[in-house]
Amino acid sequence: MKLRIRTARRAALTSLGRAALLACAALAASCQQPLRPILDAGLSPLRWPKPPDTARIRHVGELTGEASLGKPRPFGGLRALIAGPEPTIGFSTPTAVAARGDRVFVADGQNHAVYILDMQSRDFRAIDRAGARPLDWPSDVLLVGEKLIVSDSKRAAVLLFDTGGALARTIGEGSLKRPTALAWNEEASELYVLDAALHACIVFSLDGRELRRFGQRGSGDGEFNFPAGMTWSDAVGLVIADSMNFRVQIFDASGAFKRAFGKKGDAAGDFALPRDVAVDSEGHIYVLDSQFENVQIFDADGRLLMAWGQEGRKPGEFYLPSGITIDVQDRIWIADTYNRRVQVFQYLPENVP
Repeated sequence: MKLRIRTARRAALTSLGRAALLACAALAASCQQPLRPILDAGLSPLRWPKPPDTARIRHVGELTGEASLGKPRPFGGLRALIAGPEPTIGFSTPTAVAARGDRVFVADGQNHAVYILDMQSRDFRAIDRAGARPLDWPSDVLLVGEKLIVSDSKRAAVLLFDTGGALARTIGEGSLKRPTALAWNEEASELYVLDAALHACIVFSLDGRELRRFGQRGSGDGEFNFPAGMTWSDAVGLVIADSMNFRVQIFDASGAFKRAFGKKGDAAGDFALPRDVAVDSEGHIYVLDSQFENVQIFDADGRLLMAWGQEGRKPGEFYLPSGITIDVQDRIWIADTYNRRVQVFQYLPENVP
């Protein structure tokens, strides 16, 4: 009897050992395969507008979380062999994106984290704490030099992190109510913070000093009604999505009103709920509408140029999107919130086929 038990145990251990060796061999083989590109090299057939018009926007891919990096996980030993690999982290409610080169920063309110994805090294990590306190609800992210700036709307503060992800400074705590969007004026070295509950834009220095503020609740020029998104462009100025006034307002660096465009409606160029704005290298203004679930592109004077997107889950479709940003390569990053992904597009200038 003892001999049979020992033999059975030996056979079981041998089987586990063989399985472990096979798993390691499979992992090694997978590591030898070239990693697939995360964003395509220009082969996507999805372009807007459709022929015979010349395409100006091309879909290049999407990110859904850690799995999008396609990096094999290291073998986790016998426990991983029995229980399976640890699940990858996926986006829950991505609300905003910042991108520079191969690094992408995604604010996820529901997961109380800012995720950092490196598309070159395929590394993935999360910032989920600010000092001793967890992030409450990160609503926007902004890169200033090597610093990462996060607006935490529930904490009612703006958080400045160093390159290692450690909290370096808290800005506006006690004077902000619900900061929802951020913008940076490089020439003036000023940080703009849009506060939806105060219906105002507050301007800070990076050391946390409040410099000035402008705006109040209303529908007149320079007034706001639950503003939601904002960007700074040297060519255009400070562009703000004045959501519940169903318009876009543009200001100079000091906060003086320049012009506005848009109204509530369902015709081309109208808005249902303008949620965020971005500006490309040629000064075109992109307005992300979370109710129309599309993007409309205007010139600097507010004339509609084109639009793309509709409700859905396919590439180029959206489900209550929340954030848009355009990087220096004219890649358009959209936080497609309830599709739990970030969609990436490329602006195609006239001289690009």
